[in-house]
Amino acid sequence: MISAKKAVVFGIDGVLFDAALQTSNARLRAVKAMIEAGLPVDVESCYRTLEDVVTELGPDSTRHFDKLLERLGLPWSPNIIAAGVVAYREASPVYLKPYPDTIPTILKLRDEGVRLGCCSAGKSVKQWQKLISLDLQHLFHSVVISQDVGTGQLGSQVIKRVLESLPAAPQETLFVGANRQTEIQVANDSGLVSVLLASRDSRSNKASGLPDPKYEINKLSEILSLVL
Repeated sequence: MISAKKAVVFGIDGVLFDAALQTSNARLRAVKAMIEAGLPVDVESCYRTLEDVVTELGPDSTRHFDKLLERLGLPWSPNIIAAGVVAYREASPVYLKPYPDTIPTILKLRDEGVRLGCCSAGKSVKQWQKLISLDLQHLFHSVVISQDVGTGQLGSQVIKRVLESLPAAPQETLFVGANRQTEIQVANDSGLVSVLLASRDSRSNKASGLPDPKYEINKLSEILSLVL
């Protein structure tokens, strides 16, 4: 147990819910719907191309399907794009569910008087939509999204804002993230106690020179043993 820790800051994607499962299934549903609407490609190659497009444009772009057709060398088609958009929007909420131990863990920490923060990169409205859909919006003492401080990336400005609003000092704050390159790196650079919620991707990244966390856990509830 880490003594005298008074605050825990959580990332959102991959920390509070399985973001990889949500996005992969929603994109697969979209691809299948576009093919059913007349897109003349196979599911596997279309899905791989869509993944490349998302990586290139970023997850918040509204032009993923337009760029997909362009990348496939196909003419712009409103009905095919619309089919993808509808399928994605219908499938996405189905997989937007908290991990089984997310809410019990957060409630236990609150009951013990631990200050709780939440922060991430991205657009504020989009990230708040996730928190509300997960029914977590009322459980954090502070939520800071990168757009709130005028940046698109999770960085020192975001960490500073969330620590000030808790309030908590870096050395007495745990940061739980699922991404070594962004969340764990920022937590380490900002002097927080970094905790990696491990996934298949984060384990594979361990050998690629990405930063190591102070602690690594396999499920969110294990954070309790580090704090209480």
